[in-house]
Amino acid sequence: MFIETPKDGYWLKEASIKKVEDLRNAKYMGYWCTKRLDGKSWNESPVDVFYQYNPDIEAGHSNYFGIFLQNDSVYITDAKSCFSEPIVGSICEDGEVIVSRYRHDYVAKKGAMIDGGRDYTRTNMCKTAKVIVDGDKFVIEANVVE
Repeated sequence: MFIETPKDGYWLKEASIKKVEDLRNAKYMGYWCTKRLDGKSWNESPVDVFYQYNPDIEAGHSNYFGIFLQNDSVYITDAKSCFSEPIVGSICEDGEVIVSRYRHDYVAKKGAMIDGGRDYTRTNMCKTAKVIVDGDKFVIEANVVE
């Protein structure tokens, strides 16, 4: 089983993602929602998330940073909360696991569908999987989520 990382981000196009990867020795992980400041709920809008192999830990940086745009400015944020909890995915007929990345992100593909982002899960009764992130890799545990 596998998760397809989109070529274009939510905020950045493929060419800009490549520039960030090269500049920061990072790997693009897709676009995901971060947790709100309360630590309990998820933000409505995702950030483009990168895994940085050698962050400046002494400066308080984590391996995950996110990029988003607001009012014509580019912002960088800590994105470790994006993967602080498992992600529910729907398993397609060919083994691809599709995920809903934010609240109103309805995804349908190859006999499966999922909606709700990290706030709730709605599927078409297809098989589901639990997805966790280990470093720069997605680890999929099939048939764990009912």
